[in-house]
Amino acid sequence: MNHRNKFLLLLLAALALGACVKTEIVSEVLAPKLTVEPASASLAIGQTRQLDATYTDEAGEDQSAQIQWNTTAPGVATVTSGGLVTAVAPGQAWVVAAAPGGLADSTLVTVTDNSTSVAKVVITTSQTSLDVGATLQLTAKAYNAVNQELPAPNVNWTSANLDVLTVSATGIVTGQSAGTSAVTASVDGVQSLPVTFSVIPVGGISRSGTFSGNMGYSVKGTATLQQTSSGLKLILGSDFQSSNGPQVAVYLAKNPSGGLNSQNSLQLGALMSTSGMQEYDVPAGVGLNDYDYAVIYCIPFNVRFGTAQLGN
Repeated sequence: MNHRNKFLLLLLAALALGACVKTEIVSEVLAPKLTVEPASASLAIGQTRQLDATYTDEAGEDQSAQIQWNTTAPGVATVTSGGLVTAVAPGQAWVVAAAPGGLADSTLVTVTDNSTSVAKVVITTSQTSLDVGATLQLTAKAYNAVNQELPAPNVNWTSANLDVLTVSATGIVTGQSAGTSAVTASVDGVQSLPVTFSVIPVGGISRSGTFSGNMGYSVKGTATLQQTSSGLKLILGSDFQSSNGPQVAVYLAKNPSGGLNSQNSLQLGALMSTSGMQEYDVPAGVGLNDYDYAVIYCIPFNVRFGTAQLGN
């Protein structure tokens, strides 16, 4: 075979490989996503507000026409099949958008009967994670329908999981055990949007690190390898975000870079979501210190999207 024919064969092979890669990208499966905006709304009796909802399926196609709307308190606020909310009476209602596959997102609607009433309560915090035994001061501010701050001498605080996190009458939260809990504040019966806190164990039963992206891919947020009563778990924090791709999986690894195999890594499963908190069970027999890195890995292309070094 002459040099020209060899060159043509190599060129055809390269073109075929490129076509495979292109096909792989076009056919990638995406996580369905549903978002509703705004997260909260304040209305006077008789006012209306159009909510915006977007639902994309596994192919990334807009399927928003399939969204179904409902309200938890039709006596306070009603909603049409197109997401138009009408304020009926003072109070609060969650207006919920639902999509196929069990996806749901919602807007907290507050209805007031005058411009001086509390229409919105907002929690302010410097962080959303703390160690077991640590404390953190939260503050809550109340606003009327025209976004003017109101005096809020009496704030009622609530923690959804007191075994994980307690909150005092003055807004001081205390970590009780590892896990997550949502905190809400209410003023004059008007409740805030919940803020979710992560409580992290101390004393050598967990290892944490922060993701950094690789080769132009973006991965952010915290990873915590945590020993719990039910076994070892890898927890990606509420601040986690990752690039999408075909067959992206979560691994524990011994090496900080390079390819992964059965000798230097352990696959925990497919990436559940490209954002938000998620937990992965680690098989029994694996120790807290057996692996030093958490990795987001694209299997077909053998590429690390991002790596987090797990410190003590």
